[in-house]
Amino acid sequence: MRFSPQFLEDLRDRLPVSEVVGRRVKLKKAGREWRGLSPFNQEKTPSFFVNDQKQAWFDFSSGKNGSIFDFIMMTEGVGFPEAVERLAIMAGVPMPKVSREDEAREQKRKTLHEVVELASKFFESTLQSRAGAKARERSGSRRSSSASPTCSRCCCSTRSTTSRRPGGRTGNRTPSCSPPAR
Repeated sequence: MRFSPQFLEDLRDRLPVSEVVGRRVKLKKAGREWRGLSPFNQEKTPSFFVNDQKQAWFDFSSGKNGSIFDFIMMTEGVGFPEAVERLAIMAGVPMPKVSREDEAREQKRKTLHEVVELASKFFESTLQSRAGAKARERSGSRRSSSASPTCSRCCCSTRSTTSRRPGGRTGNRTPSCSPPAR
């Protein structure tokens, strides 16, 4: 099920991160932030911080961070839809109704993803097979070719030009692309 950005934003606005995290972690106020022991590691010194203004939490002992959705998914081992459902219950917000149009759109999206995945597997296997030898050879020679340096702006090749500039300087490298439009 897909959720509208407005619904997700409404959940974020109604539920402070400290309230959601505080149900699982004992938090103490420290300035603008809250701090506590990591729910992911055994520790004695608090390295888990929650910032309601940023709507985020940070666990410096494990290197994890995220939003209220990420916290529920990581601590309760559920997927995104289940996390949204649990947070909607906490916030007292009814879940959005799924219409037939939404179901059809979701099914079409899943089908398109499956088609793209099948095409990807086909081209990958073809590239690895005998039929893809010529393409692999061409691709490998392009990657290893350092005869023509690339432009830092767009990765096109550069060429050496011999133009006279004031002061007598010559031989500057200029990109073969046109300058970006401003």
